[in-house]
Amino acid sequence: MAKFGLIGERLGHSFSPLIHSKLGDYEYVLCETEEAGLPALLADREFQGFNVTIPYKKKVMELCDEVSSESVRIGCVNTVVREEDGKLHGYNTDYFGFRYLMEENQIDPGGRKCLVLGSGGASLTVRTVLADLGAREIVIISRSGPDNYDNLDKHYDADIIVNTTPVGMFPDNLSSPISLYGFKNLRGVVDVIYNPHNTKLVLSAMKKDIPSAGGLDMLVAQAWQASMLFEGTDCDRSEIRDVVNEVLDETKNTILIGMPGAGKTFLGRKMAEKDGKEFLDIDEMIEEHEGCSIPEIFKNKGEDYFRSIETQMFDLACRRQGVVIAAGGGIIKREINHDIARQNGVVIWVKRDPDKLETNGRPLSLTTPLDQMYAERKDAYERWSDFFIDNNQELD
Repeated sequence: MAKFGLIGERLGHSFSPLIHSKLGDYEYVLCETEEAGLPALLADREFQGFNVTIPYKKKVMELCDEVSSESVRIGCVNTVVREEDGKLHGYNTDYFGFRYLMEENQIDPGGRKCLVLGSGGASLTVRTVLADLGAREIVIISRSGPDNYDNLDKHYDADIIVNTTPVGMFPDNLSSPISLYGFKNLRGVVDVIYNPHNTKLVLSAMKKDIPSAGGLDMLVAQAWQASMLFEGTDCDRSEIRDVVNEVLDETKNTILIGMPGAGKTFLGRKMAEKDGKEFLDIDEMIEEHEGCSIPEIFKNKGEDYFRSIETQMFDLACRRQGVVIAAGGGIIKREINHDIARQNGVVIWVKRDPDKLETNGRPLSLTTPLDQMYAERKDAYERWSDFFIDNNQELD
């Protein structure tokens, strides 16, 4: 079986093996390396080709024997194929991937001012696509260039922002290269990062009802084109959307919220068992972390301390991929938890009438009338959730 790999400096976040397993009949592995190891890796005849990611897209281009005209125009490669004579041919499938992302999400840069955050290999591709799609002006924001993060206010009239930096990528979740405060004309925000699915930048755009997109569409589309180069075949373009949906199904978390005693743990275990996924209970994680029960934490350290630990454990759980998570009833009391959930999760509200709630061992349920607690939390549960489950039947 033919063997291909992904070359990069740090690849623990990568979805590429999963995606290529759905696209082609070949082995696909991760190849982490320092820059000094690039020549030897590229010369290894065990591999028939590679994809290339941060930070080597420019460097690998220099090591190819031949490069496509598109790669020359852009200034970097992200796909390498070893020809029958042993020569390495470099291509840029990121161009197709980013163009697909923009078109699929109906973000049109035509006649508009675009800010591109970052100046690396991905930035080269993005600015080429934006120019080809008719952008009126393209401004590159870098750390030390004339247009930088200290004088962003010069460009508050921008229409579209595209992040090509790794800021916000796992494990640096919920970091953002910029704030959207001050931008009044935005008609699109794109982050080429795909892990997490929704970065802090994308979440900020969503809160402002600005059209936005993460990088998964681009990742799958470029892999689709790379797979055809690897195998020398043609495939139906509709396969891209199918694979995107499959990857989302396998990697998105299912997060259950709702009142204490609503049945989140019971339903979560059942859902995880049915789908063959791992189940995580935030309350159990807290008790393991603290070495004591939740009522003891409330009694000895207070609710503020408990909520802080709850956020820490929720953050750890939500950085995972493809798990089922039962959150505590009060998870909605801290707004930061909303962003934590939205990174990778579909949120389901487990609804159960107050008179049917189980209160045993639940500290606040013993001190606050359940009707009052439900009234205080109902709007937040509804705002946070994508779907709800009516769980007023008896649990068994």
